Parts: sequence; structure tokens; C-alpha cells
Amino acid sequence: MSLSEGSQGAMFTPANPSLMKHFAAAFVLSATATATCAQQQILNSGFETWQNVGTGTEEPEEWSSIKTSDGGTFINNFAPQVCWRSDDAHTGSYSVNVRTVTSPIGAANGIVTCGRVHAELNPANGRVFTVDNDPQWHQAMTDRPDSLVGWYKTTVETGDHPRVEAIVHTGAASMPENGTLPNWVARARFDAPSITLGEWTRFSVPFNYYSGATPQYLLMVMASGDSLLSQVGTQSWYDDVALIYNVICTPSVSTVIVSESSSGSFDVAYSTGGTPTGPTTFTVQLSDANGDFSAPTVIGSLASSAATGSIPCTIPAGTATGTGYAIRVTADSPFYTPVGCSVQVELQTGLHQAASGIAMVRGTASGLLIETRVSGARFECFDAQGRVLSTGPLALGANAIPCEARGLLLVRVSGSEGSLAERVLVQ
Repeated sequence: MSLSEGSQGAMFTPANPSLMKHFAAAFVLSATATATCAQQQILNSGFETWQNVGTGTEEPEEWSSIKTSDGGTFINNFAPQVCWRSDDAHTGSYSVNVRTVTSPIGAANGIVTCGRVHAELNPANGRVFTVDNDPQWHQAMTDRPDSLVGWYKTTVETGDHPRVEAIVHTGAASMPENGTLPNWVARARFDAPSITLGEWTRFSVPFNYYSGATPQYLLMVMASGDSLLSQVGTQSWYDDVALIYNVICTPSVSTVIVSESSSGSFDVAYSTGGTPTGPTTFTVQLSDANGDFSAPTVIGSLASSAATGSIPCTIPAGTATGTGYAIRVTADSPFYTPVGCSVQVELQTGLHQAASGIAMVRGTASGLLIETRVSGARFECFDAQGRVLSTGPLALGANAIPCEARGLLLVRVSGSEGSLAERVLVQ
């Protein structure tokens, strides 16, 4: 009685099984969550609430095992118990303990799933599945998590090992796939090493995406041992399973200009596969000049309930020039992880002016002063984000160009003798 990759393993349940008690349709956080708001998570992922404790149908709320399968009265009564509440927890009061035990037809792999178990007398036909039209046997999921994490302990018999697997999917789905593979959007699988672990150990595995479709459900199973090959005596404990979402950042410019007295402003767009369930603070951090985030500088933040947005940012005046800076967007939720991106800082000091055979450019209190030395020249003025502020022809000699913008501006002058591009400070 176990699960097997590429086959359907048999599961069992007793008579009059208790239905899983779902907490409302909304998602709740893991018991380990410290943030007040987060993205979609697995229900009762810290295994703190249970039903029928002390009976053969002892199971965590929102989860089921082989004693609450779809096998009917005969198979349900025939099935051994393979799932228990344990007070050996990573955090909180409880974890889930699954054990491979003896049954009349051989070793029964201990499993727990957030879907339902399909059971037959032939172990090769067993599987776990989502009942898409019955909320008692499915967990809704419309986000696109990056990875699956959790904590486990295990005592394994020779050659055995624990296994964790999850899929996000549309419509009906099962594991093994049993013809439902077209509905799979992504899959994560953790095959633990074949060693006994007496201390709580973290696992982390990525979701591999098969399509760009928006999921509807999440189906997950955690097993004591290796499917149909599990050995009697193997047992595993699981706690604090969670979904992790990446936060990707994109700066509006690749180079930010600052001076000794003037900061540099730009925007950082962020996007994540996990929509916040309430206002979440997204914070932009700047590394040191070597890309090290040991002591980051906060340069912007935004409280939002959106999975995408744009955060106004400011790099402080006097920041040293460098091409090795990095930025990242963090969040006040333990289930978001930042993905960094690079940015270059260019430092200008004082009133920058340049002279050439074409022109000399200065910043003034009212704008720009461009002294041209050739006829027919033209100018263009850009802000720090590369947006055009003004453009036009230049007369031979001094040209006073009004400009409302302040800070470091890029001025480009072109004429018959060539062109120049200079950054000037307008205060």
C-alpha cells in the first residue's frame, strides 16, 4: 500500500471516515509565519490542528491519509494506520509522523496528502488526487510558487528514503499522473538521502514549470519511505512546510548619477509569483560597491497588496562610484525571497563643465549656459532617467537655456565639428 512513480499505488480507509475540516476557503499561514500578511500558503502547514486524535483515523486538519481514502468500507477497515500526531515538533506543539507498517498485503508506505487517497487492493493502482469539484478534498492555488521548503526527521531502513512531492495544476490531477499530466502546471519533488536523521533538517526544492497557465489547485504528498519499495520500520516526521516566492527587481536605468551634494533618483519595478493577501512592505536595498548585502542601504519602500509594482528609490549623495553595486527587493514576509539585479553608480562632484571645439556647457541657477563655437549646433538635455527635458538649435556664442529640472542632467551638443555629451549639475 504505497505510491509509486509511474504507477498507481493502493491505499485504504476505515468505515465512516471523518471528512477533512477545511478552514474557510481563504488561505491561512503556517504556524511558523511571523508576518501578518503573506501570499498563498498550504493550509495547516505546521500541523498544529488535528482531528480524531487517538483513533485509527487520526489526521491533521486539511490533510488525509490511507484511512480516509475513496476505497469504501471494506478497504477502509482493512487498511492499517500510517499517520500519527507527534509532539516532537520543529516549531509549535506538533508535527506529522508517517510510518511504513505491516499490512495483510505487504508493507504499507506511510503517507499524508492535502488531496485524497485512491485505494484498491492492488498496491500498484494507488494514487493521491485532487477532487476539483469538492472542497473537502482539494486546496485552491492560483499563484506560481518558486520552491517548496520544509523540515523533516527520519529513521530509515536500509535502501529506503523519505519522499515529498507537490504539483500545482488546473482541473483534475493525481500523482502518479494517471492521464492528468496535461493539467500539471509545475512540479516539485524531494527525494531525501537514505540516511537516518535525528535532528530537524531543512529541505528545499524548486518547482519546475511546464506551462505559463495560472494554476487552480495544489496537490502535495509526504511519504515515510520510497513508494512501493518502502521497508517496514521506516518512519519520517514533517513540519513547517511552506511555499517560497521570488521577488524579481528591474531598475528603470542601468546607471544612477549622484554627486557629493545631490542624490540620484530612479524607480525599481518588482514582480513576484505570489500575490499578497494583504498590504505587504516591499523594500529596495542597495549593496556595497562589491555587491555585498551584509550591511545594505535602504533606498526605497512601498506597502502594496499587488504582486507587481514600481518603487521610487534614491541613492544617497556622495555614494562612491562603482560598477559592482547590486539591488534587491525584500518583503516583510518569510515566504518571499529576493532575486538581485545590478546597477551602476556614477559620481559627479561640483559644477561640472566641459570645453571642446564645439561648445562649453555649464549649469546655472536657472538652467543651462551653452557657449557654442560652431554655427548650426543643436542641443539635447536629459534627466537622470534618460528622459528628454528639452531640445533645440543653438546660436553661435552664449545660449541661456531655462530648465526647471534640478540635479545632474546630461547635455548633448552636436554640430559640424562632431558632438559632445556632458553631465552638468543644475542646483
